[in-house]
Amino acid sequence: MGLFDTTASQSIITTLNLSQKAETIIANNLANYDTPGYKSESLSFQHELAAAIAKGPKAIAQVKGQVMVNTMSLQPDLNSVSMTQQTTDLAKTQLLYQTAVQAFNYKTTEIKIVSEGRAL
Repeated sequence: MGLFDTTASQSIITTLNLSQKAETIIANNLANYDTPGYKSESLSFQHELAAAIAKGPKAIAQVKGQVMVNTMSLQPDLNSVSMTQQTTDLAKTQLLYQTAVQAFNYKTTEIKIVSEGRAL
């Protein structure tokens, strides 16, 4: 078993990876804000990740999330990108990513302390 094969560590790593993927999708949506007919996308992974946590690190590592396409459009050009929704989603995703980075930093500090033989 490796240092990052625990449920907590794998949850952090998966959250980092999927948050980064979600940010890429949001950036793509924002880049296509003025593209007629463009359908915005989002990445859903929180429920899948929560279910995988109960099954352990291997299940967590398999979580890929699901890309959802928003087909509802309120604009005449049939573009479904909402600037308000995208900026809100981006803020939530960045907060989730930053929280996962802090958890990762805590975990690596914890490992360093233990490997040096010091008490936590």
